[in-house]
Amino acid sequence: MGFVYPYFLFGLFAVAVPIVIHLFNFRKFKKVYFTNVKLLTDLQSESKKQSKVRDIILLCLRCLTICLLVLLFANPYIKDDKKVLVSDSGNAVLVFVDNSFSMENSSDKGSLLDVAKQKARDIAMQYSQSDVFCLMTQDMSGRHKHFVSRDRFLGMLSEVEISPSSLPMSKIVQSAHRFMASSTAKSKSCFYISDFQSSLFDAENFDKDSLNDVFVHLRAKNADNIFIDSVWFDNVFFKAGHSAELSVRIVNRSSEEAEKVPVKLFMDEQQITASSIDMQPNESRIVKMAFSVPQNGILHSKLSIADNPVCFDDDFYFTLLAREKVRVLAINQSQPNEYLLRLLSNDADVEFDNTTAGNIDFGQFALYSMIILHGLNEISSGLASELSSFVESAGSVCVIPSKDMDLSSVNNFLQSFSAPLYEPLVKKNTEVAAIDVENKLFKGVFTSVTDNMEMPKVQQYFPIVAGAGSIAQNIMQFADKSGFATLSPQGKGVVYIFASALSPEWSNLVNQSVFVPLVWNMCTMSRRIPSIYYEMGNNPFIDLSAYIEMDNKEIYQVSDVSKTISFIPQIIRHNKQIGIRTEQQAKSAGNYNIYRKDSLLGGFSLNYPRKESILEFLSEGEIAKQLKANEIKNARVFSSRELIETQLLKSDVGFSFTPLLLCLIILAICAELILLQTTKKQKGQK
Repeated sequence: MGFVYPYFLFGLFAVAVPIVIHLFNFRKFKKVYFTNVKLLTDLQSESKKQSKVRDIILLCLRCLTICLLVLLFANPYIKDDKKVLVSDSGNAVLVFVDNSFSMENSSDKGSLLDVAKQKARDIAMQYSQSDVFCLMTQDMSGRHKHFVSRDRFLGMLSEVEISPSSLPMSKIVQSAHRFMASSTAKSKSCFYISDFQSSLFDAENFDKDSLNDVFVHLRAKNADNIFIDSVWFDNVFFKAGHSAELSVRIVNRSSEEAEKVPVKLFMDEQQITASSIDMQPNESRIVKMAFSVPQNGILHSKLSIADNPVCFDDDFYFTLLAREKVRVLAINQSQPNEYLLRLLSNDADVEFDNTTAGNIDFGQFALYSMIILHGLNEISSGLASELSSFVESAGSVCVIPSKDMDLSSVNNFLQSFSAPLYEPLVKKNTEVAAIDVENKLFKGVFTSVTDNMEMPKVQQYFPIVAGAGSIAQNIMQFADKSGFATLSPQGKGVVYIFASALSPEWSNLVNQSVFVPLVWNMCTMSRRIPSIYYEMGNNPFIDLSAYIEMDNKEIYQVSDVSKTISFIPQIIRHNKQIGIRTEQQAKSAGNYNIYRKDSLLGGFSLNYPRKESILEFLSEGEIAKQLKANEIKNARVFSSRELIETQLLKSDVGFSFTPLLLCLIILAICAELILLQTTKKQKGQK
């Protein structure tokens, strides 16, 4: 048995007080003289004996009450070695301090982050100097991922600041358990100090191992918030003077209606357009904002709303790349296709190049957005490998067959993408039965669709058939559901497949009005563009392949548009793409440029995670309920008050005598009151 507050045991000396009172007060008797004292002498002898017994019982009850009170304050308990958190020695302690945006909320003792840091200090002080400690935050910084002394831990704790990172609780718990697995300490404990946002607490994904996990709950109030959740474009072809339409999802996470919320769009710090919206409580709305692309080049943009007091998610940054032309390469078996030449060579939006199968420069593939394989008899393994890399890096490939095509060679290439395959040549007159007019390739092409719409007629073709596991969408198809023109999405890239050659001997597609928008949209929509924004906190790979083929040997520099932040990034290749990782170097949301020496190469945008924008938090009971429902063993939930005021790290580790002591104190006091009341009545009767 142990005591949480053993120094209170000195209070047992207070037992001397009732003993002294008994010796010097209860033994005083007052003499009364009577004429006949024989009978009174007998009564006096009997009364003294009864009074003496009552006084001793009363003394014992008072001594017992004092002893029980002292024990109650000393808080005795019986240790359970399997549950104890603070061992006498050999402790390894990991403390996670949540430093996400929600921890900026205020409390009675300052911001929640300040409170969390104080709780971490209190935890550390309950251990000895010989124990080892590890600090973990949302940043998952490498400088924290090692054990240090208690003094060093406290020093690192004072440096913790608010971070844009926001990880699910399961990722934090898994990372903590992996790190603690490297320790050989006999007692391992992990403490997680947080406000526990409901959107990030995924107990169903927690590890179910035997580590001691302690969740220290900081009480936070649910807050109303209006924020920009995401932005996107349906058409990603941007060119100076062309119109574009931005889609914006705005969320109102409050119980009140929001009226006339201003929404403003800026490009290169100039306001382009503005709007305002009314929102119902807990409503999510998509707002369309049309504008004209002001110029070609890198367009750093910002979307803003006005909302208080939560402001970190009121601005949303994105970057557009507006280019004069999209580059397309046709690889021909011999001569270029005259219909493609006629359509694309004189197009102001397309730069069209031709080469032959025997004169391919694989090093130039990265400069193009689309590669057309026109009438190749076979696709060599080397060409197939380079085309596979090209598609993986968001390029598009279009396959147009020839009469002498080696089916085995071409199908092996298509099979590597899980695309539909060609079947042997069919020579018969037929026509296309259906066109997918809802496909983005035909957006705005058809003003109306009629049953007697003229369809392309075909004299010969290679049926395109999707097998099991194939990824395919038929743009045009025959009555038997085989494809005439098919697309197969491949990540950010696309593989297009035609069933017939583009010549009148095969079909009249080249003379149909649908031919022009079909091929033109295939080219313009395949243009390789960078992602318009990235989310901070998870160290994302920022793909810059669309700007330039970067050289690992070159030194590049990244700075924000105001040039107040500047750093040298890590240049890496990822899935055949080249780009950078900021490695916590960019600590604020905004628009950034990348330079080689003094030459501007490209740009990108970073935004804070929007999961932090849903300011709803779990209570201690809800946390405990989720842990129990998901069978998370050896996990406990403390409130911050319990952790500091009662030191439950040491007391809540076995059987506690507190309830029993309270009951005994009440019984002792009641017994004393009953005894005093009985004595008073007896004296009154006499």
